[in-house]
Amino acid sequence: MTQRVLIVDDNHELADNLAELLEDEGYEVATAYSGERALEIARDSKFDTVLADIRMPGMNGVELVQNLSRINPSTTYLLMTAYSSDALLGEAMRAGVKAILPKPLDLGALLRRLPLGATNVLILEDDAALASLLAESLERRGYRVRIANGVHQAVAEIKEARPDAVVLDVFLPDGNGAELARDLCTESGIPVVLMTGYDFDGAAGLVQSLPAQSSRFLTKPFQTNALLDALRSLVPNEGERAVGAS
Repeated sequence: MTQRVLIVDDNHELADNLAELLEDEGYEVATAYSGERALEIARDSKFDTVLADIRMPGMNGVELVQNLSRINPSTTYLLMTAYSSDALLGEAMRAGVKAILPKPLDLGALLRRLPLGATNVLILEDDAALASLLAESLERRGYRVRIANGVHQAVAEIKEARPDAVVLDVFLPDGNGAELARDLCTESGIPVVLMTGYDFDGAAGLVQSLPAQSSRFLTKPFQTNALLDALRSLVPNEGERAVGAS
C-alpha cells in the first residue's frame, strides 16, 4: 500500500531534495525535471500523486496535469509556485488540481495533502452503473478504486498494479469470477469479496472452497456497509481512518 509520488520540477536540486524527504516518510518517489519527461514516465507507471511546479520551460505544470489527467484520471494532482499572483492559478484549479502550494514548500503542509496508505481496490463488475456506485461509495471513505468490466481487463489491471483487494461478481460475460477469485486467493494472495445476485445451488460450496481468511461473500442487493465490513475484515484502510478523523 505504499503511495507512489511523481515530483516534477526543472529545479533539479529542489526535486531531488523533495524526493529524499518523501522517501524518508515512506513514499515511493520518482522525479522528472520537465513536463515532457514526466509525461513519458507516467505513460509507463501509475502514480497516486503528481506534484509539479507550475512554471517550467516547455510544458508548464497546468498543461502537464491536463495531459496526465487523460492517462490517469484517478491520480491526485498538486501544483507548487513561487508566484502568489500567477495567472495560471485559475486555469490550474479548472484542470482538477487538488491544491496549489506556495514555494518554498512547507513539508508539513505537503504531507497533509498527500494521500495516506489507502487500500487500493479493484472492482470487477460488468454492470457499469453498479460498478460506478460501488466505486463512489468506497472513494468517499478513503479507498482508491479502479474498475474492470471483465476478466481479461481485470487480469491486465492486476498485472499493471497489484490491488490490495478485489471486489468481483461471480457471473461475468467473458469468464468465471469464482475461478478468478480462487486464483487470486490461493496463488496471488489477494483478498477477494465475491458478490452475486443469484441464489444458486453451488453458493455454499463456492464459499467453502475459498480460504476463509482471504475471502468474503455478499448476495446482491447489499448495503454499502456490508461491503465496507467485508473489506475491513480482509485488509485495513489507513485512508478511511484519515477521512473519519477529518
